[in-house]
Amino acid sequence: MERLRDSLPVRFGAIVGSIALIGSTAACGSSAAGSSTTASDSGSKKVDSIAAMVPKSIAEKGTLTIAAATYPPAVIEPANGATPTGWDIENVRRIAAVLGLKVNIKIAPFNGIITGLQAGRYDGATGEIYATDERTATVTFVTNHASSDALMVPVGSKITSAAAETDLCGHTLAASLGSAEAALAEKLAGKCRTAGKDPITVKTFDSQANVNLALRGGRVDAAVSSASQVAYVMSQAKNQFKLIELPWAPKYKTGFVLGRNSDTAQFAKAIAAATDHLIENGELQKILDKFNAGQGLIAKAEILPSTGGN
Repeated sequence: MERLRDSLPVRFGAIVGSIALIGSTAACGSSAAGSSTTASDSGSKKVDSIAAMVPKSIAEKGTLTIAAATYPPAVIEPANGATPTGWDIENVRRIAAVLGLKVNIKIAPFNGIITGLQAGRYDGATGEIYATDERTATVTFVTNHASSDALMVPVGSKITSAAAETDLCGHTLAASLGSAEAALAEKLAGKCRTAGKDPITVKTFDSQANVNLALRGGRVDAAVSSASQVAYVMSQAKNQFKLIELPWAPKYKTGFVLGRNSDTAQFAKAIAAATDHLIENGELQKILDKFNAGQGLIAKAEILPSTGGN
């Protein structure tokens, strides 16, 4: 396991204060729109020795098609249709620049991203996607960040803490369809059944925006999301929600995600080298400082699974 340069749990107050300065507003839904970025647009420069590691088929194509689900502040889709941004989007753009490649971002529903990678519709994916055992069995991650989950509840909620997993029994929890948070909510529901306590009802939605709308509309009691996403929503919808820490929640590695093909093992090494370059020169830290209160940078990229899985 890599050493965390800025260890978790996240400093929630710092995140809210920093993210509140971001001017972009996430759209309420995901679209199929794409946006292209050249290497020069990102501000990073090509590193010839690292670019030489890119497989020939990818280098000749020249442009990476990257899927991302709207998930602020990792993936921010402006309501006016402007170019998507966010800390994970900017990470990918700079990694591509180091590799001498362009990037075409495709905003897509989260629950279709992994299957899209497996089908070869995308060259990669990003958006604070957790590297779970289930996912690393079918796709390859190159890590660049560490994350954790939190609970978002309305101001005035009866939920005031969640020191134990069974503290949420009897409530309705929302999460994004196909997400690690949905799996966590189902796990909590099982613990409540085993303990003979009031059941947890889990409701899943096709986008994080719809999760947040369900909470805002009173259709659920709480939403399980990454701590940075919760803090972002709190900063945009002031005095409407509060964050409940989940001290027992898993800590996850996140990063650049690749589908499996004959080029994956070599391309993952190139991405890892580019990521390490940006960690060492401080560029990734600057991105996280801008969008995520500086939280979550790791000391060195890691390829998961370590064998490359091809």
